[in-house]
Amino acid sequence: MSKVKWGPLLLTFSFFCSTALAQTQENWITKFEASNYSESPDYEESMGYFQRIADNSEYAQMRSMGKSPQGRELYYVIVSKDKCFNYASAKKSGKPIVLVQNGIHAGEISGKDASMLLLREILITKKKAALIDNVILLIIPIFNVDGHERRSPFNRINQDGPKEMGWRVTSQNYNLNRDYVKADATEMKCFLNFFNEWLPDFCIDVHATDGADYQYVTNFTIEKHENVTPMHAEWVRQKFIPHLYKSVEGKGFLISPFVGFIDDDVKYGMRDWVPLPRFSNGYAAAQNRPGLLLEVHQMKPYRERVFSTLAVLESIIELVNENPSELIKLNNEADDYLIDFYATKKNPYPLTFKLTDEFETFLYKGIDFDLVKSELAGSEVKKYNGKKIEMVVPYYNKAIGATKITLPDYYLIPAEWSEIISLLQNHGIKIETLESKKQFSVERTKFGEVSFSNWPYEGRFLPRFTSEKFVDTIVVNKGDYLINTNQRGLGIIAHILEPESPDSYVRWGGMNIIFERKEYFEDYSMEPIARQMYESNPKLKSEFDERVANDEKFKNDPNARLNFFYERSAYCDQLHNVYPVVRIVQELHAEVE
Repeated sequence: MSKVKWGPLLLTFSFFCSTALAQTQENWITKFEASNYSESPDYEESMGYFQRIADNSEYAQMRSMGKSPQGRELYYVIVSKDKCFNYASAKKSGKPIVLVQNGIHAGEISGKDASMLLLREILITKKKAALIDNVILLIIPIFNVDGHERRSPFNRINQDGPKEMGWRVTSQNYNLNRDYVKADATEMKCFLNFFNEWLPDFCIDVHATDGADYQYVTNFTIEKHENVTPMHAEWVRQKFIPHLYKSVEGKGFLISPFVGFIDDDVKYGMRDWVPLPRFSNGYAAAQNRPGLLLEVHQMKPYRERVFSTLAVLESIIELVNENPSELIKLNNEADDYLIDFYATKKNPYPLTFKLTDEFETFLYKGIDFDLVKSELAGSEVKKYNGKKIEMVVPYYNKAIGATKITLPDYYLIPAEWSEIISLLQNHGIKIETLESKKQFSVERTKFGEVSFSNWPYEGRFLPRFTSEKFVDTIVVNKGDYLINTNQRGLGIIAHILEPESPDSYVRWGGMNIIFERKEYFEDYSMEPIARQMYESNPKLKSEFDERVANDEKFKNDPNARLNFFYERSAYCDQLHNVYPVVRIVQELHAEVE
């Protein structure tokens, strides 16, 4: 056998490998990198990159959760080392699911570019392949896809790059980060179906800040108050937050809690907040899952924003990956606790919160400013001067429930209000349907002092009202709906069905029709009835006389005077201003003919 001359072959092989490696690296450079970190790709370029990653890895698939109003696919990427590309297999794997949602405000797009780098390092270069050893990733590259394509250099006046960025809201002018509960937007309906199919174990929503300048490259908030279970709150305070600080700052980025100033001036202190479930992190809490709101600083260069976002994503995935069973166990225990504490033991469920006077001290690292007189503004205008400052300020981060309700065993919704049922189903709530007529003792709500906002908010004219509850006996029909609160989605049920919730269906203007009066009287018909009521009812007579004596406007309004009696007569609509959704007190008769 002749001897093989290895030298030339090795040189040839080495040249081939280095050329192939260089070609591979060149092929996977993102537009963000190729533009010297100043640009972000458009929708087609972005989706093309994520699709190429999925096509080149057996551990990833790219799917659509639906289409936007302008017809764009709402893609998400599933990354699983066990090839668990549906929820059933993902759950069976025993691995936690981490959701990364980018571009809900499409001008705040660092998460998309960071996710490209993250997936490239996990799936292509394999530098970070170990990150998916014990974690399944769900990544939404762009949530607000139509807003993303309303691209311009002028979309965010306070923001430093990229050169072109998307618009805050959707093509239908919805702010998706106000829409998680009412779900008006097509995009949100698609998302909720996706979310409740996969039910992630940890949720991340990537934004960019508005407002002040300071040294921090990124801020965050994650729920740790009474809107989450005690086990979630303890894990967040004792384990998650310390890890996040240590890890992100170890990667070179200064991070702080979400910055909100008292009276718009940090010297009076900083405040935490408890979001309503209309917001992403509030929705995660209402779904009984940890949810992080990430706010990279708008005034930092785009390069810093993307790489700090990447640092946060890696830090979170590293934590979950190190002890995957911990998060699974935590969420399972929290679900059991939630049902036992609120549905079984009937502890009051908190719908709104308020900060207390308690605070911790916080070393705030800010940027100083000068107040410059402006003839155009007619006032002094804040101008940041770049000088770094530090000061110890109070940080108000203790919140308690302000509005609490005790959940009934069941809510009952008449069949004619099936749109509420569709909304609840979109949120993953289990619904029962009555199979026969039944009689119930129920608690009802009647609204008073009804008024409306002068301008629409998120497309809705919001009602304001007072309310009072009363017990009634009603017969309900076959086909009406029962909502059992003994389920893990009880927080969503409470926020949608309880009128005291700012995110309830009725407060979002979904039932404005019930506030409209549909029958009226003529004075010639009402006057004799009013006279008979006045003369036969001493209590009513006294109430009327007192009103006339003390209310000049009422005294001089003939229609109002007669209406006083009409509203107390049998002719008045008994369902006017009465909430159609009732709380069941007791079943009286199983079947009614």
